Amino acid sequence: MKKKLPVILLIIVVLLAGIVAGGFGYVKVNSKSVASKDSENLQTVDFEVKNGMSAKAVGKELKDLGLIKNADIFYMFARYSKAGAFFTGKDSSVFKIQTGYYELSPAMDLAEIFSVICTGKEKSVDVVIPEGLTITKVAERLRTAGLKNVDDFEQVAASEGRKIFEAHGLKIKADSVEGFLYPDTYNIPLSYDSEKIIGLMIDNLMKNITSYKETDGIQNKSDFYDLMILASIIEREYRVKEEASSIAGVFKNRLSINMPLQSCATVEYIITEINHKPHPDRIYFSDLESTSAYNTYKYPGLPPGPISNPGITAIRAAANPEKNNYLYFTLTDVNAGRHTFSSSLEAHNKATNEFRTKRDANN
Repeated sequence: MKKKLPVILLIIVVLLAGIVAGGFGYVKVNSKSVASKDSENLQTVDFEVKNGMSAKAVGKELKDLGLIKNADIFYMFARYSKAGAFFTGKDSSVFKIQTGYYELSPAMDLAEIFSVICTGKEKSVDVVIPEGLTITKVAERLRTAGLKNVDDFEQVAASEGRKIFEAHGLKIKADSVEGFLYPDTYNIPLSYDSEKIIGLMIDNLMKNITSYKETDGIQNKSDFYDLMILASIIEREYRVKEEASSIAGVFKNRLSINMPLQSCATVEYIITEINHKPHPDRIYFSDLESTSAYNTYKYPGLPPGPISNPGITAIRAAANPEKNNYLYFTLTDVNAGRHTFSSSLEAHNKATNEFRTKRDANN
């Protein structure tokens, strides 16, 4: 009997070893990628880990999408991080699932998929926001780029301004953030919602404002909002960078004598953003009769809010306008985008008529 005992123990050990080896092999096989990296028509998937999503739910969805072979093994790795670390050779701290959108492929093995969705480095897209766009056009760019949570961008940007400004340290009592969506190229994670993107743009505006002597500190002044309104108009009027300050000087001179700004850009804003009509090829006299408070032909002073989202050139010009005696400017070189500036209506009309005569003769 004593001789049989070691044999029985040996058999048990062998059986246990076989079970362990079989289990290990099972896990290894089911941890491999679903498809080869050389597979034809291999496509990536934008996989979303939603807030509050359990590891079991994540694993099931990954399995249903054909991204992993076995949801139970995924759950085991997520639930027992040391087991995941043992089988994948990665640090156990890696195995903590993060919410967000992740670009995954069936050619990735389980360890690679864990590395992606547990790092929090979710998929992002580049979005170019040029100077002078309105909230509506910024929203179009964000949607076209493929961002997932921006369907309410216009609504949030037009109505949540007070809360957003306060959250970013600005004492601005405006419902709309028009004028504060700083133009730049942004790399934005797919999961960012409208409010988070707006905050990103406002923070970028503040960073750029503090980078220049002319604008550093203007965000703390009582007339900061008025300055941004003026900058938004300058943005839509200037074409050549060095003329921005001259145009700012014209508008400052008009404001000082309570003369209407008479900016066509504000009338265009009424047509496109308030009346929701296509951008006009030209402004008609009937357009100048609009009773909107944004009509700077009808009402002196600044309009009630910005008409675009200005870049740093227009903001610097508004903060440091050229000291001149001009009251008028008119486009006289279409190709170069240059204007002629005048101090009197007579000189202004002369420059305008000369330009039209020359233009008509060349057509």
